[in-house]
Amino acid sequence: MTPAEPDRDTPPMPSLAGQLGVRLQGFVRWRPLPAPAGQGGRWPSVALVLLIAAGPMATMLGAMALASKVEAEARAAHARLAPRVAAERAWGAARDVLSAALHRAGPAQLLDQLAAVLPADASVARAERLANGALEIEIATSDPDALRAALRRSPALAGLRDVRQQEGEGRTLVLLRQVEA
Repeated sequence: MTPAEPDRDTPPMPSLAGQLGVRLQGFVRWRPLPAPAGQGGRWPSVALVLLIAAGPMATMLGAMALASKVEAEARAAHARLAPRVAAERAWGAARDVLSAALHRAGPAQLLDQLAAVLPADASVARAERLANGALEIEIATSDPDALRAALRRSPALAGLRDVRQQEGEGRTLVLLRQVEA
């Protein structure tokens, strides 16, 4: 190497793939397959189309088989768990009834508040707790309008509704029922 003469570039070493290709050239000879007699060369293309269509068809058939198996398992699980679900629903309904009863004022507290506002001629004839937890009170009075006015004046008794009025034995029976607040 001198300033007047540049270095000569050495050719790069052939790659491993290139070396393999050179060695295989002698073994493999590329030539088209002969067409079978009487077919006119169509059978390879038909076979290729069938082979291409077989992949998605196999996938769809497998998916349908798996889906039907999963649906059958879901139906079996639903049938197996139906009694438990029914019991949980019944338990939830009972819990709702108890919750409604606990969130209302107790009967003694409500009757004390009612006694404080009743007119002098009115008296409690009957008090009953219903199945849904509401309190039903029957009041005997000679003046139902005075009773209703007294109930409206007390905010603590706003949950009592006049359900029925009935005449009997010289007095009027007014039925009050506790409603959801």
